[in-house]
Amino acid sequence: MRRILIVAAVSMLLASTWIALMLGRIEPVQRNIIYAHIPSSICALLCFAVLLVASICYLRTTKPQWDIMAAAAAEVGMIFATILNLTGMIFSRAEWGVWWTPSPRLISSGLLWFLFIVYLILRSSIRGPRHLQGRVCAVFGIIAFLDVPMVFISARFIPDVHRANFSFDSGWQNLALFMGIGAMMLLAAVFIWLKTDILKNQHKLEKESAC
Repeated sequence: MRRILIVAAVSMLLASTWIALMLGRIEPVQRNIIYAHIPSSICALLCFAVLLVASICYLRTTKPQWDIMAAAAAEVGMIFATILNLTGMIFSRAEWGVWWTPSPRLISSGLLWFLFIVYLILRSSIRGPRHLQGRVCAVFGIIAFLDVPMVFISARFIPDVHRANFSFDSGWQNLALFMGIGAMMLLAAVFIWLKTDILKNQHKLEKESAC
């Protein structure tokens, strides 16, 4: 099942890229990075939403699977947040002539990546019972989620050089974007699924070796 989903996601991503570059190309050419920038930003935020829900569920139930899912979402989210910020720098260069500028939107996006990193460092650095690690990370994940609405608020309600929305000139451009969003969301879901299974197996091995 996962192989089918990965093949479908990669096929959609390739088709989206072809449509974007051949039928929906944006000038100057550097602006075409928007087709990767917007989907990666959506996926990074969705991964943080999964992290939030899993953290809340873990605090309510203390079931290890929720803690494992939160860790998986953080790792996958960090990848998409990295893509978000790297493509954002390229787009910033094309739009404003600089690689980065301290605008509220860019600062909140950079903070998103930083919070993923801190969460993962926290998971690996806490010593002691596993449930203690899970609780501390869950609390941090819930508090850190506050940056997610700030990403939206900073562009829509605070004066910023970053556009609140990016308008397209043709239906091909819209199609390429929506296909790219769908493909990346599917990849994010599959990656979280895969990473969750890997972490579950590691957890089982740790329990067996401790017995």
